Amino acid sequence: MVKDNYSLLIEKLDAFIRRFYINQLLRGALYTVGAVLGMFILLNLLEYYFYFGTGVRSVMLWGFLGLSGVGLYKWVALPLMHYFNLGKVISHEQAALIIGDHFANVKDKLLNILQLRQQSNNAIYAELITASINQKSNEIRLVPFQSAIDLGKNRKYLRYALPPVLLLLFLLLGAPNIIREGTNRLWHSNTKFEKPAPFKFLVDVDSLKAVQFTDFTLKVTVDGNALPNEVFINLGNVQYRLNKDAANQFSYKFVNVQQNTDFSLFSGGFESRDYTLEVLRKPSILSFTTKLNFPGYIGRNTEELSNVGDLVVPQGTNIGWVFNAQHTDNLQLRFGAEAGSEAKRFDDELFQYNRRALKDESYKVFLSNALLIGADSVAYTITVIPDLHPQISVEEFKDSTNLKQSFFAGDASDDYGLQTLTFNYQIKKAKGGQLPMTTTKVEKPAGKQVQYEYSWDVSNLTLDPGDEVSYYFEVFDNDGVNGSKSARTGIMTYRVPTMDEFRQQQADNSAEIKKDLKEAVKESLKIQEELKKLRDKVLQKKEMDWQTRKEMERLMQRQKDLQKQMEEAKQSLEQNNKQQQEFQKPNEQLQEKQEKLEEMLDETMSDEMKKLMEDIQKLMEEQNKDQALEQMEEMQENTEDLNKELERLQELYKQLEVEQMLDQQIEQLEELAKEQEELAKETEEQQKDNPQLEKEQEKLNEKMDELTKKMEELLKKNEELKRPQDIENNKQDMNDTKEEMKDAKQEIGKQQNKSAGKKQKSAANKMKNMANKMKQNKESGDKKQMEEDIKAIRQLLENLVGLSFAQEQNMKDITNATINTPHYVELTQQQFKIKDDFKLVEDSLQALANRQIQIESIITEKVSEIKSSLKSSIEELEERRVNTATEQQQRSMKSLNDLALLLAEAMQNMQQQMASSMPGNQACQKPGEGKGKGKQGEPKDKMSKGQQDLNKIMKDLKERMEQQGKGASGGQPGSNSKEFAQMAAKQAALRNALRQLQKEKQEQGKGSKALDDIMDDMNKIETDLVNKRLTNDMLKRQEQILTRLLEEERAEREREQDEQRQAETARQQQPKMPPALEEYLKKRRAEVEQFRTVSPALKPYYKQLVEEYLKGGTQGK
Repeated sequence: MVKDNYSLLIEKLDAFIRRFYINQLLRGALYTVGAVLGMFILLNLLEYYFYFGTGVRSVMLWGFLGLSGVGLYKWVALPLMHYFNLGKVISHEQAALIIGDHFANVKDKLLNILQLRQQSNNAIYAELITASINQKSNEIRLVPFQSAIDLGKNRKYLRYALPPVLLLLFLLLGAPNIIREGTNRLWHSNTKFEKPAPFKFLVDVDSLKAVQFTDFTLKVTVDGNALPNEVFINLGNVQYRLNKDAANQFSYKFVNVQQNTDFSLFSGGFESRDYTLEVLRKPSILSFTTKLNFPGYIGRNTEELSNVGDLVVPQGTNIGWVFNAQHTDNLQLRFGAEAGSEAKRFDDELFQYNRRALKDESYKVFLSNALLIGADSVAYTITVIPDLHPQISVEEFKDSTNLKQSFFAGDASDDYGLQTLTFNYQIKKAKGGQLPMTTTKVEKPAGKQVQYEYSWDVSNLTLDPGDEVSYYFEVFDNDGVNGSKSARTGIMTYRVPTMDEFRQQQADNSAEIKKDLKEAVKESLKIQEELKKLRDKVLQKKEMDWQTRKEMERLMQRQKDLQKQMEEAKQSLEQNNKQQQEFQKPNEQLQEKQEKLEEMLDETMSDEMKKLMEDIQKLMEEQNKDQALEQMEEMQENTEDLNKELERLQELYKQLEVEQMLDQQIEQLEELAKEQEELAKETEEQQKDNPQLEKEQEKLNEKMDELTKKMEELLKKNEELKRPQDIENNKQDMNDTKEEMKDAKQEIGKQQNKSAGKKQKSAANKMKNMANKMKQNKESGDKKQMEEDIKAIRQLLENLVGLSFAQEQNMKDITNATINTPHYVELTQQQFKIKDDFKLVEDSLQALANRQIQIESIITEKVSEIKSSLKSSIEELEERRVNTATEQQQRSMKSLNDLALLLAEAMQNMQQQMASSMPGNQACQKPGEGKGKGKQGEPKDKMSKGQQDLNKIMKDLKERMEQQGKGASGGQPGSNSKEFAQMAAKQAALRNALRQLQKEKQEQGKGSKALDDIMDDMNKIETDLVNKRLTNDMLKRQEQILTRLLEEERAEREREQDEQRQAETARQQQPKMPPALEEYLKKRRAEVEQFRTVSPALKPYYKQLVEEYLKGGTQGK
């Protein structure tokens, strides 16, 4: 397309405008270079020489950059934009004016063309205007508009740009440090630069890092020709002097650095650049919680602790830690020598860790972050309270009435709880081997502590001699971590002694008993002698002084010691009896004798003597001489009786010991014969090796030697008796037997078993013959002795009856006699003769009592009563007090009748015993039978029968007397005296039997007041009968006595039935602990409980010490 002149004209104008801006760009560039470089050189020179502060340098830097930017924009950027027609550029008219100024011939033409072009829009003159435009455009078409701008004229502006450029080149070549250092310091306007000085500060910038909350020591080295003497540090406009460590070494300590710290150093007017001490954020624990989940079996609730790291926990506790830590990337726990375990992070600052505590250990918590690995740690300990073994203690109490019965009381405890308590026992057989352990659950313990009781009867185990039972209690705890643990009491043992051991124990006990009795007799005689001397001394003195009272106190103490000695003898005797009942087949007669000896010993240990001595001492203090002398005389008589009883006990026990030894000799001979026969069979049949047979034969030979020694000992002890028994000395037979046994052993050694067997059988037969012979001799000797004793009692009974009649006649004669006549004197002399005659009876009776145990102690008591009555009656007769004398005579007569009856009963018992021991007679009563008998052998259910018979006799006599025309008050004795005496004696026997029954009941705590009333009534009847009074009132009272006896017997039967039912039930249950033992245990535990409270503040170690102390105290009580 062909362009018109106007379009070409516009193109030329646009080209002119572009050239116009190129010219401005060249000129601006020269201005910019000159200005910028000039300022750059100027600022560098100023900074290089003057070391402006950071503020000035910042102003200079930013001022330079700002001015440079403005000049660059104004002189370079803006023309360049206009060149590309960006922004506001000059118009065609303005260009025309500039062109017109350069070319005078086109000045108005070019402007007119542009103006006409603007008016060409008028339609009326459009063609005329267009023609005019074309005409004028053609006229100036050849004018070169661009030449109106001469780019060469810009050379004159080089004078602004070229000097700075040359100066810069000069500095860069000649003094580059000025530009380099000045530019560097200006560019780092915020950094303080040291002014060149004769020295410089050397600081290890890389080491300017401190852990938060720690101290940091800054080390500064000064290097240069001239070293300063002091160096200061500027911290927040506060200056501090550094410590001089050496000539060129200085230091400063930053304390507890918590944040970044800026500082500079200065000295001598020279200051270093600014340094920054960088703080490394230290990981730290702000807080933590510990959750303790205890083992379920200890019954303790979960606990949560805050900021508690040292823990004391039961074994098996699950511990959960939650740490709140700041500036922490990693948290580890290291237990003992184990590797560290990383805690789980579940929030920005929260970490969690779980562990089960099984042992004591220490642990550390390590904290780390990106900058600090293991920067901090804290150490704690875990103290584990182990589930301790349970503790158990027990005390064993033997039943004094049954040595095989044991009662146990104990305590068991655990720190957390008990599970099971058992009683265990195992039997070890005497012949070797042992039975399996037997376990019995005692009770299920509840809680942490239990007090238990248990009873056990060994007799239920059917043990053989030599067997041993070991037993103990065991308790288990409820440990849910390690499994149930147990604790045992010490192993207790019960061993059944062998027969040899049992016999040796019996021998030892017998020796002890004899020793106690012998010493008691000696001491009794001494007390008797001392008492006699003391009485004589009191008689000679007008008043009883302090010395006399002291002597009486010493006698009282000696009497107490004597009682104690007798108590020891009684205990040894009881122990012997119990052992025989438990370990040996009981001999009924010997057992009965032992029981009677116990009774006799018990009766001698009465409190009457003690009370009598206390009364004497009291009377002495009151200076009551006469009564004191009377009491001392009574005491002297009692001491004489005691001495006689002790001598009797001593002799009877010696007899019992001889009888027991004889029975044991017979029993051992029979056992040895049986063993020899069995060995003979084994020898003939060669069931064992000959060395073994020879060894067993040697054992039997040793037993035979032992039997020979015991036989000699038996004969020796028999000779020590006042009246030795008829025991045959079979020493020759035993020696012959021993020779055959020795020969048998030699034959076995020579392998001649048949010959040895024959000799063994022969020895066994000889031993059997010896045992049978000894048994027969014993039976015949016992029978002969019994016959002699019965004969002696008959003679005594005749003498007593004669004395009773003589006393009765003398009493009547004295009642009718005149006191001042020779006849009265003769009657008094007759009373003396009665007393002397009774002394013969007493001596005979004492000799009989020393060898015959059937003579009861009450018989000897009656003898004392008779002696006292006879003595008193003589004294009263001499004083001519007839009434009092006859009362004493009545008493002596009554006591003589009682004594006769008691002897008659003793004789009857002896006759029954002799009859029961005859071959084929089955009348012997076994121990335990005859329950309900009193000590006189009177059955309780026969007392009423005896009373009924007596009532019938009295009625018959009353009827006969009435028929004979005699009054109820009696008259002359005639033929009825004997009947009255017999009735009085029978009534006395019934009363004595009833008294013994009451005594037994009282010992059992079952005494009855009704029985006391019956005895009082019987005593009154007895007195009336002695005085030969028989009235209807007496018969009525007898019927009342019979009625009350029947009621008592019925009540007693009912009680026995109840007791039998209770005993039957008790046999099915465990024996109950005795009440006295229960009371003792209750008191002991109450004492311990007072001190059992343990403060919860105590640590576990001390709590354990307190518990151990309390348990030790419990056991030591």
